[in-house]
Amino acid sequence: MPPRSRGRPRKIQNAPDESAQTGESSETMAGGKSAKGAKRKGKARATAQNDVANIYQDMLAEALPVQSDIPERPLKRRRTGRKGRVAASSSVNKPSDISSDADEDIEFEDVLGPETSGKIASGSDFEPLSKQQQTAYRDSDEESEDDDIDRETLKFESKPHDEPTGDLELTLTRSNPQRLTVTPRRKVVTKVEKNLRLQVHKMHILCLLSHVDRRNEWCNDLDVQHSLKPLLDKKMLTFLRPKSELSQFARADSLKRGLEQVSMMWRKKFRITTRGMRRSLWADDEQDIQNFKLPIDAEASIEKSDFKAAAQDLKGSRDLGTQLYCALLRSTGLNVRLVCSLQPLSFNLGGPAMPKVRLPAKPTPPEISDEGESVDIHGPELPFISNAEPDAPTLSFTARRLGHPNAADYHMPEIRTPALPKPKAKEIRESPYPIYWIEVLDEAHQKWFPVDPLVTATVAKPSRFEPPVADRDNNMSYVIAFEDEGSARDVTRRYTKAYNSKTRKIRVESTDGGQKWLRRTMRAYSRGWKTDTEQIEDNELAAIEAREPMPKNVADFKDHPYYALERHLRRNEVLTSSHEVGKVAAGRDPGAPGGKKLEGVFRRRDVKTVKSADAWYRLGREVKMGEQPLKTVAAKQRSEEVDVGDDLEERAGTNLYAEDQTELYQAPPIVNGQVPKNSYGNLDIYVQSMIPKGGVHISDPEASRAARLLGIDYAEALTGFEFKGRHGTAILKGVIVAVEYREAVEATIQAIRDEQVRVEEGIRTLAALKMWKRFLIGLRIKERIDTYAVEGEGFPVSDDDSDGEADDGAGRESEEYFDDGAGGFFPE
Repeated sequence: MPPRSRGRPRKIQNAPDESAQTGESSETMAGGKSAKGAKRKGKARATAQNDVANIYQDMLAEALPVQSDIPERPLKRRRTGRKGRVAASSSVNKPSDISSDADEDIEFEDVLGPETSGKIASGSDFEPLSKQQQTAYRDSDEESEDDDIDRETLKFESKPHDEPTGDLELTLTRSNPQRLTVTPRRKVVTKVEKNLRLQVHKMHILCLLSHVDRRNEWCNDLDVQHSLKPLLDKKMLTFLRPKSELSQFARADSLKRGLEQVSMMWRKKFRITTRGMRRSLWADDEQDIQNFKLPIDAEASIEKSDFKAAAQDLKGSRDLGTQLYCALLRSTGLNVRLVCSLQPLSFNLGGPAMPKVRLPAKPTPPEISDEGESVDIHGPELPFISNAEPDAPTLSFTARRLGHPNAADYHMPEIRTPALPKPKAKEIRESPYPIYWIEVLDEAHQKWFPVDPLVTATVAKPSRFEPPVADRDNNMSYVIAFEDEGSARDVTRRYTKAYNSKTRKIRVESTDGGQKWLRRTMRAYSRGWKTDTEQIEDNELAAIEAREPMPKNVADFKDHPYYALERHLRRNEVLTSSHEVGKVAAGRDPGAPGGKKLEGVFRRRDVKTVKSADAWYRLGREVKMGEQPLKTVAAKQRSEEVDVGDDLEERAGTNLYAEDQTELYQAPPIVNGQVPKNSYGNLDIYVQSMIPKGGVHISDPEASRAARLLGIDYAEALTGFEFKGRHGTAILKGVIVAVEYREAVEATIQAIRDEQVRVEEGIRTLAALKMWKRFLIGLRIKERIDTYAVEGEGFPVSDDDSDGEADDGAGRESEEYFDDGAGGFFPE
């Protein structure tokens, strides 16, 4: 690459200046030959010198910018008075010749060397060039500090930063933009996925109930109870089993004091080493489930033998510790329940998701360097002790760092690193609220109170068990208590503070048919009857639910079983009473007293479901005469009725009526055996009350055929519609006939069935005969083939065999044999 001039590019005045500068530089680099030696050369060398100068001119033309590329600047006054510049300018017109031998060693630069500059400044015997030297002008009239600097100390290869150049330089820096936190959009869930989540939720509940039932059964194991009972001393047993002569309060207080002592002892004896049950979460991506791995400290699946071993070792998860604590108390004869807060997968949206699994980073390949192989100074094979004797003492680490085999002679003290402390066991982080606890029956008051020995260390404090909504590891939705005989009860209302406004929304009862499903599920764990204690408990739970206060925010009123807001009414719901039972803050209103907007609260029993006249007709009811609709809603816009302008007229609204505005539908009666029909020739029978007076509904599929055979009047019964999309197909089931023809129609139906049975029997008989015929023909074919004698195979037929064959032939001739023309094979 051609060299570049230092500082701002010098202005080119004319072509002779370039040749002059070139000649001067060449003379300097050729060893500083004198001008007298150049004059002795002949004129023949002048032509060669001119050619060389032309070559340098071409090189300068490529290296220096063109005059048109450099912006013109206004000329300024040149400062004079310095000797160096006068000498340089005065020696411009002196010619100089350069030998051809020195041209081969010339290395071109566009600046003057120090020796040449010195000769010019000292005024020595030096012949100036015949051409003018390139001249540069300063940009400022002020005196610069560069004139006083020795040129020998300058480094022309480096470009100074304080002087601007003629080239345009751009420095582009990429700034790191701040990443905006994008709020993730709520995922749209289809109806199919909602149903799938609900089914998974129900299945998970069944599995968890079975799991807790198994653990409750293990708590009754006699071996486990015998191994745990020695932990109780006589004082504890005295408190746990108070005398019956004591008062009701004294017995209850004695039981609680005994449970506190046993709980304190259990916290000291039992060691928590693994993590117990935690809340189940949905994964946002299927890959998160595939990459998911159980934590190292998670409790593994255990069998009954492991449960017995844990009773001996007294260590495990806190869930296992509570189960063993239940077995310990049952060994004393107390009536103890094992309580579990089930943690099923939620069927609602908006809950926390499974954490993302961080995959390990891929190992980067080692970089290849030219510095050579590294030496392990701690290893036995060092470069400077490779020839040492094997029994020689090993140098200390401080001595080996010196890198010399005789470094040990310096007698440096050996530094011993202190022993590292043993790493502490990783702390098990779990929810500060329990998953398992127990309930003990207070026989004096016939009430159950909770006991948690490990997590909250409380006795008879049910308000300490409900976790907050922000807890990712624990969520209280179903609290099931198992007694020692295997029966279970739902006691969620005892531990929740807002059962109707919050907890009920995450339970299956909030879905259609969910309450019936849960009642049928819990029936499998009931004893079949209710004891006096269970009846008392039902009253207690109902009182807790009744004491629940009114919600304080608008969201909790949605689907509340006792309160409702007008904004949460559905399309088919209406308020029948304007009586308000309270107010709730629904935002800010500067004009209202207190600056808050208040909204009225109504009772849920004042909210009624309304339907259209056609919907009530499908339920066997019709709107009474003169009734006014309680609500009018706009008709739903269909997909094919998209608004394209004024061509589409606005559809009329739909009038909705309450149930008390309707009455049972009365169909026209049957007179003289004539059944009334609609325009389609059938009769609407959505419910049994729509059957006309004097008629009967026969739902047999052969009823219409029987009525046609008898020649009586009938009408097919329309019982509903089967919808595929928006289009429905009528479902016809049976017929409607007069009551007097009922026996005749039923007898005809029975005769038709008997005839069908006889026909089906005949078909089966014919099929059996065909199979027997095929079997017999096959036997005859086999028999005929066996009589054939193949040449070269078998033995000669004896006389007895020939007589037998003659008899068989005569027999076949005597029998009726029909040749079917198939040659002994089955005809097609």
